Amino acid sequence: MTMRKITVDDLKKLAKQYDLHVCRIKGSEVVQIRKNPSDKYEDVSWEEFEDALNKKGLAVYKAEESDFLKIMKDKP
Repeated sequence: MTMRKITVDDLKKLAKQYDLHVCRIKGSEVVQIRKNPSDKYEDVSWEEFEDALNKKGLAVYKAEESDFLKIMKDKP
């Protein structure tokens, strides 16, 4: 599977299209992208999400063949 890095603006468009939410696991600094609500997560703002990615050297990647998303270490 070929993955390409996407911007937070690209992610916002996908989030609107697929009703996705950026969130944090309660009691941690781990950010995720989710579709279904759960008591384990708390929604965060887009700014908090982007700050968490930058702080940890992470980026969002999307599969070229599908809409699969993954947060991974940022590749230069």
